[in-house]
Amino acid sequence: PDMYPGNCWAFKGSQGYLVVRLSMKIYPTAFTLEHIPKTLSPTGNITSAPRNFAVYGLDDEYQEEGKLLGEYVYDQEGEPLQMFPVMV
Repeated sequence: PDMYPGNCWAFKGSQGYLVVRLSMKIYPTAFTLEHIPKTLSPTGNITSAPRNFAVYGLDDEYQEEGKLLGEYVYDQEGEPLQMFPVMV
């Protein structure tokens, strides 16, 4: 609903998924994921930050199974903006 900590791309529960539709087919080389740092968190922690996540390539949003592009771990002790190379 806004850009304040805790309100961006919020998922209910411990799992979720996101589909991003692009205007044309691409061949990505890396992905970035950003989460607020602990210092800006209202609670002083970032336990809501993603941990383990996977990225799949789809031909369209209705495709049941996509091509796995990589499985990653967001380092909550690392930089807020982290880059992950395509692994497959």
